[in-house]
Amino acid sequence: MERLSSLWLELCARTDYERCARPRAARFSLHSIKDLLNSLGDPQDAQPCILVAGSKGKGSVAMMMQRGLQAAGHRTGLYSSPHLSDWRERIQIEGEIPPDVAFEYGLERVLAKSQGTETFFDLLTATAFVMFARQDCEMAVVEVGLGGRFDSTNVVWPKASVVTSIELEHTEVLGSTLAAIASEKAGIFHPGGRCWGGCDLAPEAEEVLRRAATDCAEDLLRPHPAPPRLLPWPQEHMRANFDLAWSVLQELEPSFGGAAAALAELPSAQLELPGRFERRWLGDGREVVFDTAHTAQSLAAALRGWRSRYYEGSRGVLLALREEKDPNALAQALWACAGPPSAAETWWVTRAGDHPRSADPRDLAPAFAATVLDPLAFPESTGPLLVTGSTYLVGALRPLTLPAPTAQPTPFP
Repeated sequence: MERLSSLWLELCARTDYERCARPRAARFSLHSIKDLLNSLGDPQDAQPCILVAGSKGKGSVAMMMQRGLQAAGHRTGLYSSPHLSDWRERIQIEGEIPPDVAFEYGLERVLAKSQGTETFFDLLTATAFVMFARQDCEMAVVEVGLGGRFDSTNVVWPKASVVTSIELEHTEVLGSTLAAIASEKAGIFHPGGRCWGGCDLAPEAEEVLRRAATDCAEDLLRPHPAPPRLLPWPQEHMRANFDLAWSVLQELEPSFGGAAAALAELPSAQLELPGRFERRWLGDGREVVFDTAHTAQSLAAALRGWRSRYYEGSRGVLLALREEKDPNALAQALWACAGPPSAAETWWVTRAGDHPRSADPRDLAPAFAATVLDPLAFPESTGPLLVTGSTYLVGALRPLTLPAPTAQPTPFP
């Protein structure tokens, strides 16, 4: 573990756009990571790949597809970001975090070939591909970090490229319109790979994706409803994500036979995803639901689902945001979509973990009529608590809770 910690610190010394204190500057070249991968023998080409981008839902869709592929007997690698509590969560083999020795092997090979120009995300992405090749994965499901066109993951010729959704986010890097953002995300479409768009795309964004697919001599494919079943999430967009994951796997038949059917038949408990309306418990018996929603639409959906499940008695919401969010506009959007809090619902605001661009909770409190919790902690309350608004908030508090008991309430139809 000491050797792995040393290697991790070496990675963290590189430029990390996930945690930079200022808005991210756009990068206009993939030369550094391509040169690095070439010097490693191009491990990204050792197995077929599915690329998943999007403003929201990309992590969920990627994890769902990985679980369907694994359930059908295909050896899988999963690369996702950011992590919740442990950086090793980002690289998984067969749905599990590999042993430390596997990470050491990958990181040592990558750092030995580094020229010093690569970013943190370049190096970790290359490490994932080295580990997937070493473990003889049959399929790698890869979540795009930011945008698509110049993201470090966009170095493969994917079997399928998926854009789950497009919203106005990271506008300082991706552009100020839906069309501009769609153009960046459409950069993951490549000739010879199927091109997919989510079910809820604005017309101007859909048109950009459609043109990009046509430029690759492909059609823009859209999801079909998966077979009816119970799901562990109340939000409508999570069912849409499930339909998209199922549709992509179904279209990959017969090369990856049985994956769509296996996903459709997985028990509800095996579909639960970390930080996606995830139920956990505090040591004193209080229930906590963690949801990484951070856009207005996904936050409203999480709030509606939360209220529908916990409509009796008192309940609470603990929220953190990034500093670029407009708290007043977000609060107005939430109340318009989900309704304002009732007398039984108490709100708290806090910091987004240790992220340098966390909003000051004192700036958030007036918009949400919330109590400030600073330093970060669980509020003292008697009812169930929803923790949301930031992946970093979820990641900071989730390790302080316990997994849900075996007995679960009936999943959502």
